[in-house]
Amino acid sequence: MNASSSKTLYDLLEVNASASHEAIAASFIRLNACHRPLAASGEEDATNQLIAIREAYSTLSNPERRRRYDEKLATRLEAVTSNDTPKLSFLKLLTLLAVAGLLALGYGKYQSELEKARLERERIVTAAKVAELDAQRTREEKAAADQADRQRRADEAAERNERARDIVYGSQITRSVQYSEAQLRLEQQRAEQQRASAERQRVAEANRQLAKDKAYLRELEANSRRTNFDNR
Repeated sequence: MNASSSKTLYDLLEVNASASHEAIAASFIRLNACHRPLAASGEEDATNQLIAIREAYSTLSNPERRRRYDEKLATRLEAVTSNDTPKLSFLKLLTLLAVAGLLALGYGKYQSELEKARLERERIVTAAKVAELDAQRTREEKAAADQADRQRRADEAAERNERARDIVYGSQITRSVQYSEAQLRLEQQRAEQQRASAERQRVAEANRQLAKDKAYLRELEANSRRTNFDNR
């Protein structure tokens, strides 16, 4: 078994079997950036390495594919251990068992990380929903407050207009009453003037009649004296 075929996908990405999804992604980004310029220049080893790390990342970045790969890797290690038992020392056996344990531990840790990530996503989604509900409630409360404020201003404007109409109407009534009172006083003055004029005419007529009567009496007296004088 040569060196390249003995490498695991974890070895290609330079991470251990218990690496988290974030650690695998970060290592892939680093290695991809490192080999891509060389591969672009036509270097064959860099091209092969770039293909290998991309295939490794494609497998290990997918939870289901990673699980199946870990199972195959553990099976392969068990097969190697079974075939080479007569040749392996006790230390090598312990090493293989330790690797298998690390793989199992890594998968368990990976599953734990996935569960944590799932719970974190659920927490974020729940928090976002709560925030949206709070924002919606805030918007509704603000809309209700704005509507109440607009209604209050409309009521105040209507009340002011009503008071203004009352004032205008009151002023019109006052002017009408004042005009009626002025007309009444004018009529009373004209009637008083007419009565005074009629009284003056009556007095003047009475005086003229009195003057006529006096003149007539004086004429009678004068005629009586002449008659008496003639009789003597």
